Parts: sequence; C-alpha cells; structure tokens
Amino acid sequence: MSNARGDEAQLLSRIQTGFGAAEGAGDGQFYALPFYSCNTSPSQELNEDEAIYGDAFPGDAVGGLQNLSGNMVVPMGLNSIGWHLRSILGVPVTTELSAGKYQHVFTAAALPTLQYMTQCVSHKRVDQHFVQDSLVATSFEVQARKNSERGRATMNMIGRAEVPVADTLDATPLTYAVDPVPVGFAGKCLVGTQETAAITGVSLTLNSGSEADQESLNGLATAAAIDWGRWSVTGSLDARFRDRTWYDRALSGTAIDLAITWAVGADYSLELRSPSVRIERTGIPIEGRGIISSSFNLRGNRPAAGASLFTATLRNTVENYANPV
Repeated sequence: MSNARGDEAQLLSRIQTGFGAAEGAGDGQFYALPFYSCNTSPSQELNEDEAIYGDAFPGDAVGGLQNLSGNMVVPMGLNSIGWHLRSILGVPVTTELSAGKYQHVFTAAALPTLQYMTQCVSHKRVDQHFVQDSLVATSFEVQARKNSERGRATMNMIGRAEVPVADTLDATPLTYAVDPVPVGFAGKCLVGTQETAAITGVSLTLNSGSEADQESLNGLATAAAIDWGRWSVTGSLDARFRDRTWYDRALSGTAIDLAITWAVGADYSLELRSPSVRIERTGIPIEGRGIISSSFNLRGNRPAAGASLFTATLRNTVENYANPV
C-alpha cells in the first residue's frame, strides 16, 4: 500500500455562508491554494470516569469536547495572499487602476464580521479526504528579512469540526495561475513614506482574538459558535546601532506610522501598514566585538477616530476575492 506524501496533498478553500455547515461539493467552486504546511487539525480530550466498582481497573474513557485549530504557512503569492487577507480582514475595497490591474484595500474594521471558510484537504495518492468547516483566521503573521527565501505568511485558524468524506469537494478547482512571490530581499521598512536605514528585520502579527465558544449548551461536543475578540497588532523590529533614532523613539513613547512593503514589478505589490505603533523601551546590548544591534518589541495603539489600526494594500490582476461561482 502506498504512503501518503505531503507534496501530493491539495488544499481547497471556499467562503462559507455561515457558521455550522460546510459548503457542498461542486466542480469549479473552490480555489486550490499553494501552501508550505497545514497543521489545522481536530482534537478531542479523553477523560476517565471516576465511578467506583470495587476493583482496581480504570474507569471508562469518555470522549470530551472536540476542537479544530492549528496553523498553515502559505506563500506570499501576490494574487493568492488576498484570499488569506480576506479570511481575517473581510471583503476589501477594490479599484480597477487600469485594464485588468486592481488595487484591493483591506482594513481592520471597528465592528468586524467573521469570515467563515470551508476547507478540504485531499491526499490524492491514498484517496483520503477531510472537510473542515466554519474556519476563521485568528491571526496573520509575516516577517521581512533580507534573505533569498520567498515571502510567506502564517495563518492561525480555528473552526468547528473536521469530517472524513468519500471524495474531494472539487475535482476541477480554480487556481491563481500567475501568482508571483517576492523574495525576502524585496522587502522594505517604511516610517510614513520614508524608507528607513539600519533595519535588519521586522515582524508583524495581526490578531483578531476570535475564540471558539465551547461553553454555550448546544447538545454537541463541537463549538456552538465562533466569538469575535479584539484586534491587536504586535511584533518586533531589529535595528543596527548607528545613532539614537530608534532608542529615542522607544524612550519617548513616540508613535510612528510603520509599514513593510514587497513589490514584484509594476503590477504586483503588497503594503502592510499600522499607522500608530509604539516601540517598547530597551537598551543597546554589547555582546562581543561584532556589529551592535537592538531588538525592539512593538505594539499598535488604539487608532484615532476614523483612522485604521491596520491596512493591507494589495495590487495585482485579481478582479475580486469572491467565491469562484
């Protein structure tokens, strides 16, 4: 019997109408998405029943609550990444810049709406298929480093349940055929509109704070709902010590307009911006004879009235981020 291989696994995704029921099967109705890893998995605790029977044997093993959670690491494909941004930020404002060229602006809304997804993981060689429903993204994590690795993002996910099915949900899924991925050295760090000097790395995490409701009585072992949480922006910034610019920003508590950008040619780019970020105070470590650097933790402020906590601006050739049909 053949063994399942990771390189033959397929990840299908579709926007789900509402909580509690997976989208039905249909050819041409799902997107097949590229990924590096997918560890969104079901779990169920087993508890021992403590009833006394007059002997030394253990009690019955009782199945407890069922959960679905984990993460997936995906390429920062400048077409497909919009699908993942939608899963946490919701539907973007899309503008056609010129024929076939679009700009999508995703923002962290003050009163957000949960974006439910149905996901199907198919293992083709062994003909095994698993459907996960009511998935929502709890965080979106990216890093900008000057290296030769293609850009990637980590999506942390929670959902209702996973069930095995007899066949894949879509035998002919759509793909983002042209999906350029910027390499690490294409990234830039900006304060406002000005490119910064001495920065060697930036990490940003947008967190929705969403949680599975495992307390409301619904007669099932699975969650009764997904509850919205509270936005947060956290991360870190690494800078070489050339002057006191970053040290003084941290010391004074000055808020900065921080962005990281990647571009592949004139038609494909992604900018992630948090317009009011404070840098955590830290010192200048001396750890040997080499170049001195500092790492500063950062956190997004409560935005001013009418301002955004976090904005992703994506330019590509995708008309919209709705379901295929």
